[in-house]
Amino acid sequence: MSEDLPLTPTGLTEHKDSYLGLHLLQEQREFLRQRLIEGAMGSEITQAFSDFMDALLIARFREVIQQGNAGVRAGWQQCCLVAMGGYGRRELAPYSDIDVMILTQGNQGEVAEALSTGVFHRLWDLGFQVGHSVRSLAECLTIAEADLAACTALMESRFLIGSASVFQEFQRKFARRIIKKRAQRFVFDKIQEREREYAKFGETVFMLEPNIKKSKGGLRDLHLLQWVGQARYGAGTIQELSNRGIIAIQDYQVLQEAQEFLWRVRCFLHFEAGRAQDILTFDDQVRLSALWGFVDHPHLLAVEQFMQVYFRHTTGLFDRGRRVLDQARKGTWLDRVRRWWPPPLIEGHFRILENRLTIQTDKLLEVMESPMLLLRLFMVSYRQAVPIDSCILNELSQHMGTLPNEQFHIKSVSGLFRHILSTPGRIAQTLEAMHQAGLLEKLVPAFSRVRGLMQFNQYHKYTVDEHSLLAVREAERLQNHQGIIGEVYRNIPDKDILHLALLLHDLGKGRPGDHSEVGQGIAHLTADRLDLSEKERQALAFLVRHHLQMSHTAFRRDLNDPKTIVTFARNVKTVGILQKLFILTIADISAVGPEVMTKWKESLLGELYSLTYAELAGDTGPSNSGAGSKKISPKARNELIGILRNYRGEGHYPEFDWSEWVNTTLQQLPGRYVQSTPVDQMAAYLLAIHSLPVKSIQVEARFNETLGVSEYVLITREQTKPGIFMQVAGVLATMGLQVLEAQIMTLKDGTVWDVFSVYDSDYEGPPSAGRLEEVVQEIQQVVEGRQSVHQIVERRRRMAFGRPFPTGRHPTEVHIDQGVSDAYTVIDIFADDKQGLLFVIAKMLVQLDLSIHMARIGTRLDQVADVFYVTNSHGEKILSGENCEQIQLTLHAAVDQFLDE
Repeated sequence: MSEDLPLTPTGLTEHKDSYLGLHLLQEQREFLRQRLIEGAMGSEITQAFSDFMDALLIARFREVIQQGNAGVRAGWQQCCLVAMGGYGRRELAPYSDIDVMILTQGNQGEVAEALSTGVFHRLWDLGFQVGHSVRSLAECLTIAEADLAACTALMESRFLIGSASVFQEFQRKFARRIIKKRAQRFVFDKIQEREREYAKFGETVFMLEPNIKKSKGGLRDLHLLQWVGQARYGAGTIQELSNRGIIAIQDYQVLQEAQEFLWRVRCFLHFEAGRAQDILTFDDQVRLSALWGFVDHPHLLAVEQFMQVYFRHTTGLFDRGRRVLDQARKGTWLDRVRRWWPPPLIEGHFRILENRLTIQTDKLLEVMESPMLLLRLFMVSYRQAVPIDSCILNELSQHMGTLPNEQFHIKSVSGLFRHILSTPGRIAQTLEAMHQAGLLEKLVPAFSRVRGLMQFNQYHKYTVDEHSLLAVREAERLQNHQGIIGEVYRNIPDKDILHLALLLHDLGKGRPGDHSEVGQGIAHLTADRLDLSEKERQALAFLVRHHLQMSHTAFRRDLNDPKTIVTFARNVKTVGILQKLFILTIADISAVGPEVMTKWKESLLGELYSLTYAELAGDTGPSNSGAGSKKISPKARNELIGILRNYRGEGHYPEFDWSEWVNTTLQQLPGRYVQSTPVDQMAAYLLAIHSLPVKSIQVEARFNETLGVSEYVLITREQTKPGIFMQVAGVLATMGLQVLEAQIMTLKDGTVWDVFSVYDSDYEGPPSAGRLEEVVQEIQQVVEGRQSVHQIVERRRRMAFGRPFPTGRHPTEVHIDQGVSDAYTVIDIFADDKQGLLFVIAKMLVQLDLSIHMARIGTRLDQVADVFYVTNSHGEKILSGENCEQIQLTLHAAVDQFLDE
């Protein structure tokens, strides 16, 4: 610690003016903040602030005793002031809570009350959150036996002032009665407690906005290591554990560097927030990356470089800590017996002990020097469904750097790796262990570049390496999936190519150029190293290069347009590639983050797969779409016609030929829509069409269970009211509904059938009937002209929740594509999301005299992707280049103006 750090809080106890005390405390914090900016270590800051608070509390203790009555002055020798928790460890961050205890020998009520009032109240006056207690020695021992948190805090207690003999007696009894007798129980309970914290604060080290204290790999893992070290070995710091030989010197260095890094980050967070703050937000990441000298590169942002360093430290902390924890666990009596009579060797080198795969001690060096034996180790783990001992993984990670990559590029090693990739069950777990050991990057060298590489956007929730491994895990889960997805996955014969493509698909990130194109080059290099056949090489390269194509087509293009399917099928070329690309897309999206893969997306991907399969196979295949009349069973059609014939309301015609009319009408509707609509709901829609002469505008609503979306259907006559899409989009936006798709269908008789599929974020499941009716009424009033959409926008304007992303606004893009469809001009708009954006775009399209026939609203990373199939007012494509340029410029300007308001 620097000698120039002031430790005596002069004035904090001498002045009773709380304002002056706060001023002096703030001066100390400001001094430490400046020292941190100038380069002081995090440990220097936390220890200095702990010493500062020690001086304050010691001075205050003396002041209370001196000012006390005779009973107080006589009783202080039977008590002492004790620092606990992080303060007890001398790791007090600038705005952390302070845990302090008054420890007494027997009942010392008078002096304890005086100290409690005098010490604790002063801390509260200074704005501290205080964890305080007054306990006798006997009470401490009793509560330590019953309460895990209290036991942990007492273990970290540190004497400040008062009777040293009382504190020493407490330590002796605590060690004998609690630590010695209950050590193993304590170790087990603390590890279980930490496991529960992982479930709450993140199951992975690679959280994009981690809690630097409680997320996996955070400071709490270091605390756990020290608690377990104290209970199990009597060594309560990583320095003591290293001095005792429990932690190897290399591991100590990794832990010490991680500790220092996290302390420094935590102090910065506290000073920046002016309060206790442990979440490393995106804004904080940007600030710290700049403060620590990282600079943007064209292919890698400064903040992404900073977070790679963060994840390197937290991964190292977690991995080394796990090794010590595994050692600290005492096995059952049966496990101890097995150490004396171990089970037989597996393949002459390996053995399963305490449900962990390990290497025979005298064979360790031989295995670590042999790429073939290393792969055999992971193959045995894979086949036996037994994890490899963390100590072995740690040994391998330290040794792997000494082995040249070329030693792993032999046919026998490649064959074992491909075998692991072939059979679902434990592929992802095995790959994760290989990644932890550093072996995976020997087989796929490009994997080393994405270790801990974050993707600085709000779309991805994991780092590139974590996402890639999760994608393999998501694919494996499809083995038991019921339905077309599981069927396709199970029927893929060469699953090793699929899983390898998932492993590689994002490895081009963090390099100059389009990551898919860079990834294609990585795929070719990997194919050479693994000695793939030419057919396998081409398949792998295609899947990596085009891994986004199926989602782009399904989510941004009209699947009812035959040209969309033909174009996609020609690019994919074979059923085998289609199957792999389908599963790769499902797994990739599912691995982005929780609940990113929705029923809606799954349905669109399934429809594209089925239609493309039929195109490639030359038959109907497992089709999921087609003409609506062909996608309804004879039984359902008869039921539908029966409902219509029995109808006796407005527009009823007893002699009407419902059968022919139903067939003709359904023929004009998308098969997916007919297939997912219940018979009674379809009957309501058809009756609405039939009743148009009586009621010219009909609005219906329902929740589509199959797709997981709400549907609002507007049925009217063509040209009843111009700009209907704009009007409805405005209503839906102001009511907080996210439009996913709008199908504007015009039937042969001039009936307009508009279907808006929306996500209602106010409801986790189906919206209430009242909610559906409320939206229907608003749409009805606007379309009928009883109120303007602008009135609703003003009346229902919602407050924008959430914080802006620190990268600032992304450039708006407007693209016009004439080649996608023969009948329509397609406009793609990529822009930052903002409530009302869709309404602004739709309004501008109306002003440009364009008719919208289909709209899809999706995402592209942190932007929305709005896609419109449009024609001019005569129903024709916009062929003039000059007109297209004017449309592009007008839309671009309108969107930018709206976003900048």
